[in-house]
Amino acid sequence: MQLKPDNMKNYLQKLIVLFLFASASAFAQIDEETKARNERIRQRWNRSLVDNQNYIFNKDANNLLAQTASSINPGSALCVAMGQGRNALYLAKKGWVVSGFDLADEALAYAQKEAKQNNLSLHTEIASFDTYSYGSSKWDLITWLYGGCLQIEGIVPKLREALVPGGLFVFEFFHRDAGVEMGRSDFGCEENSIKQMFEEAGGFQVLLYEEKEGIADYGMKPNKLIYMVVSKL
Repeated sequence: MQLKPDNMKNYLQKLIVLFLFASASAFAQIDEETKARNERIRQRWNRSLVDNQNYIFNKDANNLLAQTASSINPGSALCVAMGQGRNALYLAKKGWVVSGFDLADEALAYAQKEAKQNNLSLHTEIASFDTYSYGSSKWDLITWLYGGCLQIEGIVPKLREALVPGGLFVFEFFHRDAGVEMGRSDFGCEENSIKQMFEEAGGFQVLLYEEKEGIADYGMKPNKLIYMVVSKL
């Protein structure tokens, strides 16, 4: 059966409405899933970093960060997934202008309390990896320490855009081998995966890349870790 032009127009309009409705429903579902995921993250890290006195993690600055920061002049720094602020506070004490974000609101409040007690300036924001506005040519240093394997779409180009020329990106996280030893076969970054992301994106120079055993900041036990420092060209 062939539809008349007017009927065809009405038919197409109905299809468009149905498509838009289905798309809106799908986006709403994704948004709800994201909200639920972020809420789980918020609760977990508030509990671990603030409420649970028995949770084991490094209360001092990350060693790779401390070594890297000691070799350059202070500037502007962004601490991704900053938690209760151990690294952000360290940088602020060394003269850096520091910003950081995390979903764990109570952990951020703890960091702000510590900053005020030490007469330090610290800007914090409640945000996730994919909602934070990283900016353009804004940071001399960005830290991504125990924040996962950069599995956010388009994140490396965002980081490149956010760094000033010559700016540094410091990364540390568990290797996949560590995850396997923990009985978590999908945990940790696969061999060379982080380095390849930056090489494929271009615009970076890899200053340091190592996959070796070290004392992890979380758990404080020997684990195979990935260490990386890159500079924006």
